Amino acid sequence: MAIKVLMPALSPTMSEGTINKWLVKVGDNVSAGDIIAEIETDKATMEVEAVDEGKITHIITSSSDEQIKVNTVIALINGSKEDKIDDYNKPQIDELETETISDSKLDEVEEKLVNKTHSQQINISEDNKNRILASPFAKKFSKDNNIDLKLIKGSGPHGRIVKRDFDTVNNLPHEQNIVIDENIEIIEPSNIRKIIADRTTKTKNDVPHFYLTIESRMERLINLRKKINENNKIKISFNDLIVKACALAIKKNPETNISWVNNKIHKYKNIDIAIAVALKEGLITPIIKNADTKGLIEISNEIKSLVVKANQNKLTPEEYTGGSITISNLGMYGITEFTAIINPPQSSIIAIGSIIKKPVVNGDQIEIGHTMKSTISADHRALDGAVASKLLKDFNDILEDPFQIWLNSLDMEVI
Repeated sequence: MAIKVLMPALSPTMSEGTINKWLVKVGDNVSAGDIIAEIETDKATMEVEAVDEGKITHIITSSSDEQIKVNTVIALINGSKEDKIDDYNKPQIDELETETISDSKLDEVEEKLVNKTHSQQINISEDNKNRILASPFAKKFSKDNNIDLKLIKGSGPHGRIVKRDFDTVNNLPHEQNIVIDENIEIIEPSNIRKIIADRTTKTKNDVPHFYLTIESRMERLINLRKKINENNKIKISFNDLIVKACALAIKKNPETNISWVNNKIHKYKNIDIAIAVALKEGLITPIIKNADTKGLIEISNEIKSLVVKANQNKLTPEEYTGGSITISNLGMYGITEFTAIINPPQSSIIAIGSIIKKPVVNGDQIEIGHTMKSTISADHRALDGAVASKLLKDFNDILEDPFQIWLNSLDMEVI
């Protein structure tokens, strides 16, 4: 009996992946745990392992940009000559556009379909005359460029329309040929960039964001960092201090350590803080686990290690999955204030601006001070304004009186 190799779910938010590269070919013998393929997700490129030992007999055919749904069969081990991967992956409801039929034949058609396969479902539409198989890319590309898919000849399995079918201009209807300005360079985005684009668009549309901003006096935090770095071999960044401050603020507000998942609230016992790391191809958010219990040196070393692994594309799912909040810091670029998009299923993200010198009021006096703006984006399904405000105020209070940051960091010299 054939052993199925499925497109794995490498994170809770992953619904699709792209096969970047097969590391085996049909006829190769594999053992359980052998790496057989590289899968590109919205977070990183990950390796897929063989689930059992045997001979690779079938491998799915897909283009390099084609998104394959989680749990789709992508390979067979010890399959027979009669086996076909397509038989394991019947077209799903959203991949088909079906022909118009009369009401008198509707029941007959549906009965035949049900008898043929219990897992296959199909919509009967009165608006379409032909069934059209098309990849997600093909559907989006045709929509963006106003191309009628009925006029395109598909070259994929069962005539499925895929990316390469648009690469040849001659394959497009003459009146729908795309005119490209010679002054414009068309760049094909990476799969990660495409997935990020889709996810951020969906998040912004589906998650009700609200925003709160607070401005903090930073003189004491600046002095604390200076003293720490004078007395310790490991140099602490402002971001390290901010991560610790955020963890301590959440500890004071455990009701904010939650996520909204499938109309349920998930409340976390551990305080895990995600940090936004900019990569060449996009953004990834590695996690500092149990940040409230760790000292500044441990946090600093962990952040440095995760950033290196992120740039080498070596993060594991456990290292970028989880947490209820993300810290996104653009202060190093001179950005004074911005709003960020929540990273589902997290319920909030804090956008950190730069520390600037400006006139500030101290009592009845105006003096030159150092300030920093922080803006929280919160998911209104999980958090109300008052709850998020309390979290942001406590975060501000810790930054302005950072003694408790040092007090909760027992891995450094006395300052």
